[in-house]
This record gives sequence, structure tokens and C-alpha cells, in this order.
Amino acid sequence: MERSISQRFTAMLLCVCLMIGSLPFSALHGYASKNERSAIGGLGGYLQGALQTIEKTYAERKFTAAQGHGFAAERANNLSDVLHGEKAAIIGDNNAKNGADRKILNRDGTTTYIQDKYYSTASGSVNAAFDSVTGEYRYLTSDGTAMWLEVPYDQYEEALRLMQKKISEGKVPGVSDPSEAVNFVRQGKYTYKQAQNIVKAGNIDSLKYDATNGVITAASSFGISFALDFISCKMNGESFQDATKNAALNGLKTGGFVFATYVISSQLAKTGLKTALQPTTEAIAKSLGNGVSTAILNAFGENTSALTASQITAHVANILQNQIITSGVIVVALSVGDIMDLFHGRISKEQLLKNLVVTVASVAGTTAGGIAGGAVGSTLLPGVGTAVGTFVGGMAGGAASGYVSNALLSKIYAGDAQQMYDIISEQFQALSNDYLISEAEGKAITEKLQNSLSGDTLKEMYSSEDREAFAVNLMEPLFEEEVQTRAKIALPTEDDVRTEMKTSLQEIVYIH
Repeated sequence: MERSISQRFTAMLLCVCLMIGSLPFSALHGYASKNERSAIGGLGGYLQGALQTIEKTYAERKFTAAQGHGFAAERANNLSDVLHGEKAAIIGDNNAKNGADRKILNRDGTTTYIQDKYYSTASGSVNAAFDSVTGEYRYLTSDGTAMWLEVPYDQYEEALRLMQKKISEGKVPGVSDPSEAVNFVRQGKYTYKQAQNIVKAGNIDSLKYDATNGVITAASSFGISFALDFISCKMNGESFQDATKNAALNGLKTGGFVFATYVISSQLAKTGLKTALQPTTEAIAKSLGNGVSTAILNAFGENTSALTASQITAHVANILQNQIITSGVIVVALSVGDIMDLFHGRISKEQLLKNLVVTVASVAGTTAGGIAGGAVGSTLLPGVGTAVGTFVGGMAGGAASGYVSNALLSKIYAGDAQQMYDIISEQFQALSNDYLISEAEGKAITEKLQNSLSGDTLKEMYSSEDREAFAVNLMEPLFEEEVQTRAKIALPTEDDVRTEMKTSLQEIVYIH
């Protein structure tokens, strides 16, 4: 049953992707050529990157708490284990009493449970693992075995000595030999100072941590982008080699964009910006109601059964804060090119405004669609349904919002591209009259012209001093090339004319 539902979700994903792929690229960017289509892989990759960025920044929401460096140490050490090939996972978010923060699935089938303690001194890190009343080690597995105690990298030797002393005092259940301390104290990959730096913005440790996560997120976006673009290219009749090349290049562009937006968004999330957004996001979360808020948290993998209504509202508000930050970064990143074009005179202020409005609407639609799709998918099939529902909802919401906003703005203002197309059309007609172009020749020239028209070409035309001359210079070589293919016409000789006239006159005389 699960497989059939999953297959249905996959089919739905492909249908929506193909539907969005048929939308004109101008719905998302006002300066594309009319025959250009949206890069479905890019859209999918951007969405995947945005969703993972929001999920990770939400998971790291505790970084800004009083003991945020402890949570940072858990995730940083876990990330390091994963990158070293370990099957490591964070499990401490369930807040189980005396439960493990992390676990590692070993190759022999056993599980190693780990408790992270990052205090300013080795004694503080070790003592925090012992009960303040009984003095006994309080982190035990279900079978009574002591969990690993992971301490800052620079405190390991001292922590090991302190653990040996605790064992000799009989404070660690099931362990009597002090030399066994090496089997229960684990040296973390980060120092106490590095853990403190990770929760702050603008330092090397924080940037390295975010960049590492950014690479992982970008790799995921690259995979999504490549797969969707490859399928789209093949469906459009491209060869295997061309489809692979184009999909790979688009995937690299998408991955680079996602990496940059992830790092910037993560750094901003560690500043006071989230606090400034809190009143607004809490008001929005309250207006959503408990049912919708619960569905949103379920889509993000949050167990809401033990949460109060106020806690649910606070968690949803936190998600919205991360979404606003991430969406803002994406909007800015997507608009940088337009802003530079405005400074260089390649687009008008009106076109910049139009592009910006469409971009904002698209990103907002993606966010709303992703939340709604994830909530629905989580209800139908938690896990795969949540992921696919979020993806499908985001793709559909973003494309629809961009398309509608572009259509509405087009009624108010004809974009720069449309103005350039109008000039090209007028000059095309004039050149057709000058060169006595037939219908078949006109179609051939039009096809060549469409292939040469791009967003950059139209921007160059807009910035030129004489746009009509630019259009003529752009098209005239195509007319010349087409005219050269005409069959040569030779004039008849005098004998040919005399013979034909004699024949015609004889026919006239004969008839009369």
C-alpha cells in the first residue's frame, strides 16, 4: 500500500513539474525571449534548497538560547561524524529525561549513544553528567550501560582523568575499573570556544559550519535540478549527451545559488533579526489557528502531542521567521542582476519594479504552497508524502503566483522586452518589403531570429542610442543570408523574346 501511495505522489510531482515547465519563463523574469521556457530543474533546485535551508535553520533555533553553544556542539559533532562516513543522527530533540543527544549506528549492528556536555571547564562538563543528589552517572541506555560522554576537544585529557576518579568512587553503574574511562569519554571534534563561535554570526568557525551544511544542501539541490532538467531536455528531443551537458551546467548554477543563499540565511538567523520579526510572526501564527499550525509542525517533523497551544504558536512563529529571512535572501539574490542592469541602463525603473514584484510574488507563493503541500502530504503519508507534498505545493504555488502577478502587471505596464519586440516587429515588416520576402522566406527568417533573441540581446537593444537601427542591424544579416538562397533568375535573350512574340502574334492572327 505504501509503495502505491508513494508512486502516486511521484506521478503527481512529475505532472506538476511538466505543467510548470510549460509556463513561459517571462512569468518569472520579464526579460526572457518569448520562445524561452522556464528551467524546470532550476526551479526545483531552488525550492529544494529553500526548504532545506528553512528546515535546518528551524532545527538550529536553540542556537540563540542561553546554552545554545551546547546544541551547536551536538550538531557540529554529528555533522563531522556524518562527513567521516558514520551513520550518525541527532535524537535529543525529543527532550527525553536523561536521554541521549546523538546516536551512531555501527557497522556491526550495534548502536552507540552519546551525550554531549560542553561547559567552560572539564569539571563542569563531567559533573553535568552526574546526578546532583545521588552523585551517580545519569545517562544510561535501556540495558543499564553507560552512554558515551562527549566533551570539548580541548578538555578531553582532564575529563578522562575526572571520569576515572568517578569510576573509582563507584559513581558509574556497571563499571568498576578506572581504566575503562576511555570507553565512556569521547573527545569532541570542536573546542568549547569553537562551539561558542558557531552560534554567532560573522566569525570563521560559524562560517565554516554553515558553509559545510551549505555544500550538503547545494548537492541535494544539484541532484534535483539535474534530474528534472535531464528529463525535460530528453522530452524536448535533445540527445543524451546534450541533455546531460545542459542539465549538469544548470545544476551547477543552481547549486552555487543555493549554497550562497544558505550561508547568508544561516548567518542572518544567528543575529537579532529573528527577534525583530517575532511579534509579526507570532501574530500570523495565532491567526492560523491550532489545526493549521499543528499541520505545519507535522510537515517539519515535529511531534506536537506533548506541546501546548502556546508552544505550537511559538514553534510556527519560529518557522515563519526562518522562511521570511530565507525568502528575503532569495529575492535579493534574484534581483541583483536586475539592479545592476538598471545601473548600466539596460532596463528601465519600471521593468525593475515589475521584475521585483514578480520575484517577490513567486517566492511568497513558493513558501505558501510549500507549507500547504507539506501539511497535506504529511496527513496522507508522513515522511515521503510530506517531502513530495511540500515540493509539489511549492513548485505550483511559486509558478502560479509569478504567472498571475506578471499577467496583472502586464495590463498596467508593457515591459521593456515587449517594447523591444514591437520595434523589432516594425523593422521586420519594413525589411520584408525592401527585400520582397515571400511567406516561406519570412518563416525561415523568423525561426533564425527567435534563436538569436535572448534576454541579454534585448537589454543591449534597450540600452542602445538608436533602437530601430539596432533592430535593423540585428535582422538585416538574416535577410541577406536568406536572399542568397534564392534560385538565380536569368533574363531571356533577344532571340527568346522574338520567338515568343512571333508565336503569340501568329496565334492572334489565327484566332481572328
